[in-house]
Amino acid sequence: MLTRNHREEALCRAYVQAVAALAGVGTSTPFPDYGVDLSLRNIEQRGRRRQDTRVQVDLQLRATTRANVTATDVRYDLDVDTYNDLRELSQIRCLLVVLILPEEEGLWLSQTPEELLIRHCAYWHSLRGEGAVSATSSTRIAIPCGQVFSADSVRTFMTRLSRGEEPC
Repeated sequence: MLTRNHREEALCRAYVQAVAALAGVGTSTPFPDYGVDLSLRNIEQRGRRRQDTRVQVDLQLRATTRANVTATDVRYDLDVDTYNDLRELSQIRCLLVVLILPEEEGLWLSQTPEELLIRHCAYWHSLRGEGAVSATSSTRIAIPCGQVFSADSVRTFMTRLSRGEEPC
C-alpha cells in the first residue's frame, strides 16, 4: 500500500486533473519531476480544430491535513527550498496548489452511484517575485481564501497568461 503522503499526493493530482478537465485545459506530467508536478496548457479552437496555444503554467502540488484555515486565508508551512523555487522570475509561471484534506483519512473521499466527493478543496497561489526569507527549513505562507483552485479560476488565469498578464 502507498504511504499516507503518497495517497495525499495522488488525490491532489486527481483533484487538479479533474478541475483542469472541466476548465477545458490540457495537462501534462513532466518526467522526471524536478519541482514541477503538473503543467496546464491552454487549448483553443482555431477553425475546425483545437490547438495547443503553447501557453503553459506549471504547478507544484501539495496536500495537507494540517493547514490553518481562517475566514480570510489558508496558512500553510512550505519548505524553504520550494518557496525559493516558486518565487523565481522564470519565463513559465509556476503556481503552488495546496489541497486541504480532513485529518481522518476515511473522510477524504466518498463515492455513491450519484457522486464522487473529495472533501474540502484546493487553493492556488503565486509566489513569483516574493522576497527571500530568513527561515532555513519552512516558512508560513498565507493563501487568500478567494483563490480556490476551480474551473473558473483556471480559465481566468489561463486567459490572463494568454494576454501576457500575471495569473493574479
